[in-house]
Amino acid sequence: MKIRIFVGTGGVGKTSVAAASGLKSAIEGSRCLVLTIDPATRLKTALGMGTAGDRQKVPIEAFSAKGELWAAQLDVKERLDHLVRRHAPADKLPIILQHPIYQAIGTLVGMQELMAIERIGEALGEGYDEVIVDTAPARHALEFLDKPEYFTQLVGSPLVRLVGRTYKWWQKSSLARLGRIGVELYGQIENLVGANLLRDVLEFFSAFQGVAEGYAKESAETLERIHDSRTTSFTIITSPFKASRDAGYFWEELRKREFFVEGLVVNRVWPELAVSARPGATSEAEALVTWYRNVSAAHRQAWERVAAEYSPKIPRLLALRELATDIDGLPALHQMAQAMGQG
Repeated sequence: MKIRIFVGTGGVGKTSVAAASGLKSAIEGSRCLVLTIDPATRLKTALGMGTAGDRQKVPIEAFSAKGELWAAQLDVKERLDHLVRRHAPADKLPIILQHPIYQAIGTLVGMQELMAIERIGEALGEGYDEVIVDTAPARHALEFLDKPEYFTQLVGSPLVRLVGRTYKWWQKSSLARLGRIGVELYGQIENLVGANLLRDVLEFFSAFQGVAEGYAKESAETLERIHDSRTTSFTIITSPFKASRDAGYFWEELRKREFFVEGLVVNRVWPELAVSARPGATSEAEALVTWYRNVSAAHRQAWERVAAEYSPKIPRLLALRELATDIDGLPALHQMAQAMGQG
């Protein structure tokens, strides 16, 4: 099974390229899932998805597809509930689900990234030939890889394990039985956040510790798969005037993390104009044709520069022309998928 992860900044058509890549794979015979971890609904618009369910099968019979195309958009609360029910002991489950902290935890900064790895990990066991991941359109999109790794290290630290597993005992113990180090540890934390808040947090954490450790173990296994170039590849999506900057940034960041960069796609390249202004055309029409030709030439020059720089580094480089209409359904995606096959 292959994992293909698409990264890029906003406004470059990353979701459309990811979805078209999935459609192309499905037409050729793969059972493919396109998973977006972007909170926006671009994938639903591109694929014409409804609102029900975590994943949906996309009807692609009209394209004589040999495989299947599935699509899913990350739902943080749903994934968090799924994680808790999978890992929490039966006696801790009601405590976690009804705790005020749990009611708010899904809105915390970073939960989108943590649950993204959880959902990718589950997809690995759902029988797909290929999982395509559409990341958030931002330069910090790689946080969905960094934060779970940091969380895994944190959960596995001796101090966090000590606090999570000894709180109930500490709560019932006399200070004399704790010893000097225990008194200092809990005393300092109480002074920092307040005794009542500390007890609420520790009560929740002591119940949630098993869930956190289960998540850490699973995410470590998923991240190991993502680091394996035999399984996972990254594709950088950009546009002509962003190409040099975006390619440089993502290439350096991905290589620094030792990920395999398989592709670079420069999207929305304006094709050459095949006709000239008609004889006797107004000056405005002639100016419009000249402007288009200048922009088109600049796009091609930008593509040629980035291709020359990165062809020795990245196996697959592709320029995709600007389509005449927005990507708002399967026919437009199919048109883009066909262009990918010609590139």
